[in-house]
Amino acid sequence: MEKLPKSPFPPGLAPFLDNPIRRLLINRERFLRGMGVKGGQSVLEVGCGPGFFTETLSRIVGQQGKVYAQDVEEAMIRRVKKKLPSLPFTNVTLLLCASTALELPGLSFDVVLCLNVLEEIYKEGGLTGTVKEIDRVLKTGGAVVIKEHRFGNTAPIVREAEGLFEKNGYEKVSEKRGLLSYQSRLLKR
Repeated sequence: MEKLPKSPFPPGLAPFLDNPIRRLLINRERFLRGMGVKGGQSVLEVGCGPGFFTETLSRIVGQQGKVYAQDVEEAMIRRVKKKLPSLPFTNVTLLLCASTALELPGLSFDVVLCLNVLEEIYKEGGLTGTVKEIDRVLKTGGAVVIKEHRFGNTAPIVREAEGLFEKNGYEKVSEKRGLLSYQSRLLKR
């Protein structure tokens, strides 16, 4: 197993990521369905954090689907694990590993989500390796979804990630720039 990088995001701030106000502001189901997530799919969530999107993913893909929630922070994985008994399906697998060394078979996912995590991966020095791993595990015709906040210096990081995917034959099929966030969807050709 590859040594886990130290996340630049302190796990003690997890309640900030998974709080009632954020749940009111972000319609997770509408966003995920709008990005192409649907029933029966296999979905990888890179940098799942405290599971803000994991719960909704589980419900959308249903019992026939699978959700793999990956993070480098054991504290984040523990928080998600506490939520699993309350979910209607037993379709979530937790992965404590680096996004540059996913312990998963190749060509096995319909969708890979990078939601508010690229900045941390970039700071860990793992952006190129993460893109390679996503490419390895994503099925042909599958989608990569990028969502990143617009605070700080995230725009160049998102552009770099998209450029790496496009060099590997991905096509950007949607893009949305809002006041607070940026999102895009790329298809593997």
